[in-house]
Amino acid sequence: MKFRFSGLLFLPIATLLLGGTLLSVSPPTDASPAVSDTVDTKPLRLLMVGLAQDMSRINTGLWHEDYDLIRQGARSIANHPKIPPNQIAKIKKTLGQEFQNFVRFDKVVHGTASELVTAAEARNWSGVLEKYTQIRDGCVGCHTAYRDQLQHVLGK
Repeated sequence: MKFRFSGLLFLPIATLLLGGTLLSVSPPTDASPAVSDTVDTKPLRLLMVGLAQDMSRINTGLWHEDYDLIRQGARSIANHPKIPPNQIAKIKKTLGQEFQNFVRFDKVVHGTASELVTAAEARNWSGVLEKYTQIRDGCVGCHTAYRDQLQHVLGK
């Protein structure tokens, strides 16, 4: 019997594995004292760790068809803390004119996360999958475009 691996299953499995890998990366224990961490702001590195956990929550919700878990993860992404002003200044300086594109990625992910909340609340499976894919693509696109540049400026 020949097993045929469906391309439809590859993406969720790969995403789940990636999400688990991202979750295994602990945040640094000593945040830079120059960066304030409040309820409303969080250093970019820690913010990204939280977003990876939110994506993992959504992934788990997808595997179990648990709309509440999907909604919780999406709502956390839509309402994640802001980057502290001193880090925003460093990002602007580093990216120059590309900063507006960086902001666009963030807005797309936020807006799409809100749409994912709505799709999960409506128990609209195809809408959930569509919005999840858009969020994932936005995250990966931003990482591909800016992660290396910003890691060196903001530290790991």
